[in-house]
Amino acid sequence: MSEAETAAILPSPPFTGREYGKVHDGTYLKNWNPLMLAGELAAGEIVRRDFLGTRVIIYRDPEGRPVVQSAYCPHVGADLSKGCLADGAVRCAYHHWKFGPKGNCVEIPDEDHIPRAIRIYNYPAAERWGMIWAFNGEEPLFDLPELPGLAEEDAYYRVFHRGLRPIEGWIGSSNLVDFQHLKTVHGIADAHPTSVDFGDYLIVVRQETATRVADTKLYGGTWLTAHTRLGDGTERYFMAGSSQVAPGWSDAFFVVAMRKSQAEELGPEGAEAELQSRIDYMHKLYGEDEPILFSLRFRGVGKSALIRTDKYFGQFLRYIDNYPRSAPFDV
Repeated sequence: MSEAETAAILPSPPFTGREYGKVHDGTYLKNWNPLMLAGELAAGEIVRRDFLGTRVIIYRDPEGRPVVQSAYCPHVGADLSKGCLADGAVRCAYHHWKFGPKGNCVEIPDEDHIPRAIRIYNYPAAERWGMIWAFNGEEPLFDLPELPGLAEEDAYYRVFHRGLRPIEGWIGSSNLVDFQHLKTVHGIADAHPTSVDFGDYLIVVRQETATRVADTKLYGGTWLTAHTRLGDGTERYFMAGSSQVAPGWSDAFFVVAMRKSQAEELGPEGAEAELQSRIDYMHKLYGEDEPILFSLRFRGVGKSALIRTDKYFGQFLRYIDNYPRSAPFDV
């Protein structure tokens, strides 16, 4: 049994994972979620992932584009990942009903009439930054996350799957505006911001000192992108976040990057060594956070004893509380 399958049947640990004392209502943030590494999705294969308290299937259509659909056949409820791709359609293992890339049922053995209502549901899907993404909602509310000032085609990067975490992804992302935490846990001395802007689906933070200028964005409450320029001219890029697996569970991914022009200047070995140092730093940040987050009894709006320094952290809690949500399509 995979980690994600285990998450679907296990409750969150006592007091941790999600906001303490708040009952989950079956809805999730309407945002983009990384579901898997794109390199692991081979043509002709169906992959399943636990997502939004249920399950989805992921595969490539005949043109190679990723498709993300609800995983359970509407006939009896068989897991479609146990089936196969046949003539570009998903064939259920149980009764061999077939469903096309748009979700419509295209074939039922020994049946000429197929009701239009028989279908599985499509999530908006995309392949970007070495990952397969799905949006929780009928239509994306915003574009896919991007690094500040660096397009994917101009980036030399590596993507990693950190793994399943017993915590809501937005709780980990609260680090962006928890400036006490950035100083006390991660040792960032100049963490306090020059500006913080809360948009409908995007939070933008700028930190500016004589030694460091950092531009950070948080998309949809769970996916952070960052660009830091140090006083000596060095640039550092990374992005990190998670998918929404189930109440109290998330699946974490991260990307480290540099400009292709810098990689060319460093040469193959130098570029790889530089990226490896940044990968090590990301694992260091995760290693510092996880013992705290995984044992946290998270207090939300009205429960946390916030002080003046927590101005933006408190605003973030209210932001998440009011962020638009959606239930999975197959409920």
